[in-house]
Amino acid sequence: MKEPPFLLDAAQVIEYAPLDHAVRSVPGAHAVVGGVAVDPSNVAGLVLAQGLAEGEMFMLHCNEQWETLAAGPVTDAAAAKAEAERSYPGSAGLWRGYRELTPAERSEIESTRAFLQELLAQDPDA
Repeated sequence: MKEPPFLLDAAQVIEYAPLDHAVRSVPGAHAVVGGVAVDPSNVAGLVLAQGLAEGEMFMLHCNEQWETLAAGPVTDAAAAKAEAERSYPGSAGLWRGYRELTPAERSEIESTRAFLQELLAQDPDA
């Protein structure tokens, strides 16, 4: 699996874990996100991401194209990885830090962050 895009669902990718078939098919593997069961066989990768609008942290459960199937808030990277290991046994050693961003990518993040924060300031319930 290639690395995910640097931005997913208005959040910057901080770390990611491509899940190999062995992890995805462990008997008893299960994930519940926001009270909804997620079929681990459909999840090809996990992403720790930081929201651009308010800085919150999320763990994204993604398919092979890094499209988000489910997402849930996490307090920090350690909590996300512990949750991932409970849901996807064997995933702990698969996490990778995201590469250094290019100047163009950093600029896109900052302009997107400014846009989202402006929207939020105009309508806090958005």
